Amino acid sequence: MSDSPNVPPQTAPLAGAVVASSSGWATGLGIVALVYAGLGILVNAGGIAMLVFSEQAREAAGGLNVANLAFGSVAILLGVVLAIGAIGLLRRRRFGVQATLTWAAARLILLLVASIYGWLTLPAQVDRQMELMDRRVAEARGSSGGGSRSVSISVGGGSGLDREAMLRWSKMAFVGSVLAIGAMPVATAWILTNRRRREEIAGW
Repeated sequence: MSDSPNVPPQTAPLAGAVVASSSGWATGLGIVALVYAGLGILVNAGGIAMLVFSEQAREAAGGLNVANLAFGSVAILLGVVLAIGAIGLLRRRRFGVQATLTWAAARLILLLVASIYGWLTLPAQVDRQMELMDRRVAEARGSSGGGSRSVSISVGGGSGLDREAMLRWSKMAFVGSVLAIGAMPVATAWILTNRRRREEIAGW
């Protein structure tokens, strides 16, 4: 009589399946990060292209703003780093974790610097937008022969341009955008530094 093995042959594949399913978060995070990186690169590249080639965009930004070009260029480079990290996560490679964490830290630093710059220059940006709107209203009235009084801008319930209302709403929108942009790197860093995730990543 031949001896038969006590361990069923399907045990090893089942163990492998458990390991694969436990790291499904890496696939999900890798896909989200890759899409996020691609969109970020496209948006920032498009913003730089508009500043360089669009006269209206330069006018709205107050000229060929060097700071905006610098922020956009750095954001593009960070998008490339995140894309590399996302590919590493999809392939279950440790370099993907390191690259993604590097992106998260650098993105938060860039966001902090850009937020300080944006907050300090926000009043000037509002004044510039008000000036542009005043000019467009004047052009609209001029094109109608100068007799039309139907073209007006009302902000915050007042007549004409209300600078304080515009500045208040601009600050609220600014804070909201900063929080929205910062959510992704913070969430990503938390996922990758979670104790359970660290233990699993150590086995990659």
